[in-house]
Amino acid sequence: MSKTETGLQVKSLSCERGYRELFNDLNFELLPGEILHVKGENGAGKTSLLRILAGLALPVSGEVIFDGCDCRKYRSEYNEHIAFMGHKPGIKLELTPVENIQSYCDLGQRKTQQQIMDTLYQVGLYGFEEMYCNQISAGQKRRVALAQAILSNAKLWILDEPFTSLDVVGVDFFLKMIQQHVDNGGMILLTTHQEVNLNNYMIKFLQLPDGSISH
Repeated sequence: MSKTETGLQVKSLSCERGYRELFNDLNFELLPGEILHVKGENGAGKTSLLRILAGLALPVSGEVIFDGCDCRKYRSEYNEHIAFMGHKPGIKLELTPVENIQSYCDLGQRKTQQQIMDTLYQVGLYGFEEMYCNQISAGQKRRVALAQAILSNAKLWILDEPFTSLDVVGVDFFLKMIQQHVDNGGMILLTTHQEVNLNNYMIKFLQLPDGSISH
């Protein structure tokens, strides 16, 4: 990957699902320190777009460029710079939060046991770190996934309805983590049906399927 930090660029991206075109010739960019909120009606292609950007699906046509490099050609390097959270938190229910984090970190940047425990405490899982994930609440599973994102050191967080199953305290905490990530030069691309209270930050809005951008 290039050492120049130009962020994420999407060029002429098109997507179909079941022979139905969801969006066509989509173009936008996301720079370090920015938040992009993807909006649209159900079925407009929000989740499909995020899955393409996370490398979990292929577009009909178009390019995804990260820091000046084609993500298809540099897939493994690109994967090191992204953290994806889908509708499901992406954790193994037969493992504990600690074991999930250890397994996740083993795939990328290794972390010490103390770093893992500190992050689990940070996301509010003190006292639950050794419980099996099939015994904790849906909101706590979300917090395990958030801990994974924090420990990944990923520049780009791709979040599909990240506030699902979180109570008010959990939502406020997640927003603080988003603010902290952006303050550190990270990028956030998300979908959510909830109002995002980030009054001190400039949020860009991408409307699907037409691809219009607003602030």
